[in-house]
Amino acid sequence: MIDNVKYGLKISGYGAFSFLKIAVFGVFSAVLSLIIGIVLLSNGSYTNKLGEVRYSSFRTFIIDYPYLSVLLLITLISIYFVFSFSTQYAFRKVARRILDDKAEVLLDPIMDKVMDKTMGKIGETERQNMLQRGVDYSMLKLQTINTVKEETTNKWLRYLLVLGFSKLRLDDIPFGDPKFNVRSEIKSRVIEVIKDFATPDKQFFWMIIAYHWIVILIISFLR
Repeated sequence: MIDNVKYGLKISGYGAFSFLKIAVFGVFSAVLSLIIGIVLLSNGSYTNKLGEVRYSSFRTFIIDYPYLSVLLLITLISIYFVFSFSTQYAFRKVARRILDDKAEVLLDPIMDKVMDKTMGKIGETERQNMLQRGVDYSMLKLQTINTVKEETTNKWLRYLLVLGFSKLRLDDIPFGDPKFNVRSEIKSRVIEVIKDFATPDKQFFWMIIAYHWIVILIISFLR
């Protein structure tokens, strides 16, 4: 039996560590390559239009090397993408950990509570009422997502459930069939969305890191 509080703290720590190890490494790479690039350009030499050899400095390197400076600017901007990727990567790692630990049951009581508030008990009478008044699926999803945000204190679980419900299809669920377990089907579909999401991949991250150091190589040859 999973202790919800302890496990919630465990995956929170796991998610935070997954975020930090990627973010710190990525920011360190960006800052270090940025400093090296600025130092190289500040000590570079070039030939002006008159054929005279000129030496760059910290104050003038942007004017002296405008195109190479743009590459460094992109390195600076890449820090934003490092943080963005680190956040997504951490959430994917948490999703993967929950699935590996067979801890999907941790999400069941939260989903039950959410559906109780937005969809009622979804008994036969409720199904008929929904069909008679016409089901507004987009509004139903929006209400469910808002309830998830209100009822879920753990930000990692909240993110995964919001993701699951936001991608949930309701229009093909037979609400009018009294023999069909609507609640179970919805929970199953939410878990499937989370399973599809739980595929952490560092390829984009390594592309960012590679860019940092390719820029340094370009500057070294062209300054």
